[in-house]
Amino acid sequence: MTKRVFKLLLLPPLVWFLAGCATGKNGRVASPPRSGPVFTITSYGAVDDPKTSSADAFRRAIDDCRKAGGGIVRVPAGHFLTGPIEMVDNMTLQVDNGAVVLFETDRAQYPDVTSRWEGLTEKGPHPLLFANGLHNIAITGHGTFDGQGSAWWATMDMAEHGNARPNRPIRRRPPLVQIKDCTDVRIDGPSFINAPFWTVHLLYSENIDVGNCKMINPPSSPNTDALNSDSCRHVVVHDCFADVGDDAFGIKSGRDEEGRKMNRPTEDVTYIRCHVAHGHSVCAIGSEESAGVRHVRFIDCDGDGTDNGVRIKSTRGRGGIVEDIVASNIRLKNVRNAIVLSLRYTRTPEEPLSERTPMFREIHIDHVTASNARTCCAIEGLEECPIRNVTLSDLDLSGTNGITCSYARDITFKYVRISVQNSPFKEDHSQDIRRTDWTEVPFVPR
Repeated sequence: MTKRVFKLLLLPPLVWFLAGCATGKNGRVASPPRSGPVFTITSYGAVDDPKTSSADAFRRAIDDCRKAGGGIVRVPAGHFLTGPIEMVDNMTLQVDNGAVVLFETDRAQYPDVTSRWEGLTEKGPHPLLFANGLHNIAITGHGTFDGQGSAWWATMDMAEHGNARPNRPIRRRPPLVQIKDCTDVRIDGPSFINAPFWTVHLLYSENIDVGNCKMINPPSSPNTDALNSDSCRHVVVHDCFADVGDDAFGIKSGRDEEGRKMNRPTEDVTYIRCHVAHGHSVCAIGSEESAGVRHVRFIDCDGDGTDNGVRIKSTRGRGGIVEDIVASNIRLKNVRNAIVLSLRYTRTPEEPLSERTPMFREIHIDHVTASNARTCCAIEGLEECPIRNVTLSDLDLSGTNGITCSYARDITFKYVRISVQNSPFKEDHSQDIRRTDWTEVPFVPR
């Protein structure tokens, strides 16, 4: 048996070992929510009518759940219209199969809250489904939460398209789900569709398990990331599907000086067996990573028609260290860029090394297949801070352009098979680039 075949046979246990490591030293992610009394919204007057508000029924059912010390707020099959939902401690929000929760689109129904939008603390509309400062909560069932985002996208402020934040008015679009400052969270089974802004936003929270969910938004919908872990710890996201208008499964930790001062990194996160159709990236880190990102695993994920596969991005001014990142067993078809590690997300002039300088190091990417990619792999560091200590092994890549290394140092390629129309490898302002067991084959479209 060859060494290469032996390595492939060892892959499944290695994958599970890495996933287990990402839960943290104690192996704890999220405890299951306790059972309790059931509060069915139709018992409080909710009506199966997408044009008639059942907001009061939701509020009264949740208030009784709070008074009881916790329990299950149940949404049976039917279409129920509501304003914002605010969860309480020890609460499970159960949406039965066939249940659709539709959220009202009147901005006046969503009072301003202070939270984080794209890495900065701002005021904006109350999340459609909000858990704030809670413990032991869950969102379960095979129903659907529909944010009716088209009304929000049509009236969005054009300043949201750019980065002119100092002059930007109050944020006008809420996330569909935001879990903020919470511990012991489980989300299992629902579909989340038509988000006005980010679909599921995990923020300042820990011990979280998200599984068997769908996040679906139109490809043209702006900033509708599927799920972002943002300044969180001990998170596992598994067996989820995304088809969205921005990044699918992402990692963030704050933006620029504010993010560095808050110093709340994202760490010990695993995304495993997640699948992506349209989106900007399958597995993404950044560009808002100013407090740092470490101990992250992307395992056994795939994308078909996605803009990017594995994409780790930042730019001058962000600062922050991204380290100990593993992407393993990633399958990609018809992507623009299979692997991108870039410190040049925006065009900025060169500047001295400082706390504003982002840093990528100790990144391991292995067992990646990509076909019909525009670019197979791009590693783009900075003049003042090359990307360092990266290993890429067991790659099978085909497409238009090959692999480029620019301002990179100590990069190892091993067991690489590459089939491209243009140059298979380019190196620029880089040092200690090693290629072993490297095979170039004639390009054949797959």
